[in-house]
Amino acid sequence: MTCFQIHCIILKTKNNIRKILQGLLVLFFLTSCAPRTVFNKQYISDKIKDQSGFSLPDQFSDSLIIPQGVVFDDGLTEDESVSIALWNNPQLQVDLSVLGFARADLIEARMLPNPVFSLLFPLGPKQLEFTLSYYADILWQRPGKVAIAELNTENVAENLVQHGLAIVRDVCISYADLIRDREQMNFLKNKANLDEEILNIASLRLETGDISELEETAFRLAASQARESFLNAKKNLETQKIRFLTLLGLISEKSDIELSPVLEQELAVADPEKLISVALACRPDMRASEIEIEIAGKRLGWERSKILNLTAMLDANAEGKEGFEMGPGMQLAIPVFNVNKGGRVRARTEMQKAAAKYIVIQQSIRSQVLQSYHEYLTAKTIFDLLNNEIIPAAERAVINGESAYLEGEISYLEFLEFKRQNLDAHIRFIDAEANVRKSLANLYFSMGGKLLLP
Repeated sequence: MTCFQIHCIILKTKNNIRKILQGLLVLFFLTSCAPRTVFNKQYISDKIKDQSGFSLPDQFSDSLIIPQGVVFDDGLTEDESVSIALWNNPQLQVDLSVLGFARADLIEARMLPNPVFSLLFPLGPKQLEFTLSYYADILWQRPGKVAIAELNTENVAENLVQHGLAIVRDVCISYADLIRDREQMNFLKNKANLDEEILNIASLRLETGDISELEETAFRLAASQARESFLNAKKNLETQKIRFLTLLGLISEKSDIELSPVLEQELAVADPEKLISVALACRPDMRASEIEIEIAGKRLGWERSKILNLTAMLDANAEGKEGFEMGPGMQLAIPVFNVNKGGRVRARTEMQKAAAKYIVIQQSIRSQVLQSYHEYLTAKTIFDLLNNEIIPAAERAVINGESAYLEGEISYLEFLEFKRQNLDAHIRFIDAEANVRKSLANLYFSMGGKLLLP
């Protein structure tokens, strides 16, 4: 083979290499410019709205933001309370800042590294020399790094959606507790007054010798317990007000607000297995768990790509045989001692952990759906029993007892006992109504949002 032929082969090889590099660069930039879903605050707001019916504001503010249509004067409904919380809850605003960090990591992952310029000055016998180097391994390592950052951003966004749905649930539960404590306090106050009246009658009967001191002590104990229950209810009401106002972000704005509760109509709840299927398909934390497995897989591929580290170089000097000389070169880390085994083992361990966590989340969702489903059915059954049977019966007993007392068939003390039983029934009814509201909130949350319920 002649020198000319060798020279032609070298030129042809250089041309082929140049074409390959050009193709890689074109592909590199095309993939960089491909359209992607932007996992920002708007994405989180849209998804929360699609699944629960509530959205986040366009911009958060340091001052109170009142959603459109919310009026305090006529009393807050449950939906209005949830809207205010999503627009003003301070902890939600803090948590949303995590998304900014994830997006910053994604921006850094997409950035190309800067070339490194090295210069040796011509001092003494040393000639001028410089080197321009670039990390060529970015061509095969960058896609994996970017993919991981993108998946991590999506993972953060899905977890924030889950947190937003948790805010919706917590507000609904706090709303139910506040209504219960407020109404029960009024009934317990009436019950304490009634027991005090019964005690006064018992004390008079003790003086006339109609009852023993032991019997009078029992009435006194009942009156003391009624006062204690009223005081505890008053304390619980104040505590619940603080918790409710904090959830809504109103703790520094308002000390008290009026509520306008409306109990939802009975739901035709589907078969629990169907609910579980919908929850597994739509719960944000389930999707976040799937993303963690994808991240672990991408990270394993990225760690493998780190085995080969190549730096492309351009070297030049000022005084060669033909004057100024310049030529290409490379720097390759030979994977003899370090083949990034630690990174690869860590990535495989992360994948195993993500797979195990996926199973845990799946079982947790199934458990939450089943538990909230049966809690709702039980709460609704007890509520219907109290509403349709026990409360009407207790109210009829008071009416009949009053007639019997006026006709002299029973004593006034016996008539007051009917009134006390009626108050006890109403206290249990208020608690049952709150349990229906709370079990519904838990059921919606376990499904992934109110609008997902079949």
